[in-house]
Amino acid sequence: MYLRTPRDLNDLAEVLRQHATQRVGVSPSYDDLCRTGEALRFAKVAMRGGDADSSAVTVFDDSPVAVASAGAPDVMARVATNVIGPIEALPAGDCELLLDTLDAWFDCGGSADEAAKRLYVHPNTVRLRLRRIAERTGRSLTDPRGITELSLALRAVRQTPKPPFLTGTADTADD
Repeated sequence: MYLRTPRDLNDLAEVLRQHATQRVGVSPSYDDLCRTGEALRFAKVAMRGGDADSSAVTVFDDSPVAVASAGAPDVMARVATNVIGPIEALPAGDCELLLDTLDAWFDCGGSADEAAKRLYVHPNTVRLRLRRIAERTGRSLTDPRGITELSLALRAVRQTPKPPFLTGTADTADD
């Protein structure tokens, strides 16, 4: 599809979001037909960057973490197992609860108060869950490296239909 301006790309993405029934990836715009193969590859990576089992539209240039984690799925599966795998000892529902909390916390810019509103829980519940995530993974949510590792691992988990470690059996998420 020929797009004249960056605004056209934004408009296209919005139309796709309204009508998508499965994951959609949008490549960066390009002005040389010789780059079509590269653009197709980027669109496929962007598509894999969306959440599994969703109709998310992922624009390559707007989603660097999502496309980076989707660019090497085998590597990211190992990263996810290494980083978030320690949560596998939890029952599947509790593991998902912690991952949903972490996801909301990231989406809310690291604000426990805003994540609590999104999750319909008390902010202290969010803080407790985040502390449990930090304890289980050994990654600090105040250290940029720990935050980055958790963010990448979470993206890898969300891009995979059913992560293997969501079938554990142990304590509960809000102990």
